[in-house]
Amino acid sequence: MKLLATLTSAFLSLAAAITGASEAHRAPSFASAQGWILVRHGSPEAVQAAIVEYDGLAREVRPGTFRVELHPQRDGGVAVLLPDGLPAYDMANLAGWLDAPPGQEDEIHDATAWIVSPSSGVKFSLVPEAANERGDTMLGASREGVSIRVARPEGRVSVIAQPVAYEAEPDIDVTPDPVRMDVTLDTNTGFGNPGFIIDR
Repeated sequence: MKLLATLTSAFLSLAAAITGASEAHRAPSFASAQGWILVRHGSPEAVQAAIVEYDGLAREVRPGTFRVELHPQRDGGVAVLLPDGLPAYDMANLAGWLDAPPGQEDEIHDATAWIVSPSSGVKFSLVPEAANERGDTMLGASREGVSIRVARPEGRVSVIAQPVAYEAEPDIDVTPDPVRMDVTLDTNTGFGNPGFIIDR
């Protein structure tokens, strides 16, 4: 028992050290964008695999660890809850990725994100711009009626004249034992519109 207790204590200390090291690398001025993503078609296993793939796309200059929870929905979708938020850059890009990951379009699609700008506190709903065949833009709207376009992957946000309706957040099933995972993303504030600031 003493050996087990010693090993458990050592493991917890190591985990804390790793987490602390990761957090120590965060950019000092970094602030997470709060929000979540609803994937209306996809299993938790497929969504988890897609997030793992997204997580491996880029090298982090200022790595930060972020918790992700996957809550299966009765209608077959998955609510992706983000207790720590995400970099604004990744919130928009992950939502676009989960709308139809390359090679998994039939398994996972139809994603909507709700993001709160770290700079203004305004909440937007975001969906991929279906009319854009390249798939590198998102359309969004605030409850106040501001319509925006988000350019992926760089994260540039601009006001558009085209009216976009704000999509109200639906009620979701929150399970007591969701699929939990961590992702390591870049908190570097030197790129990617970290404040989700709108170009007027």
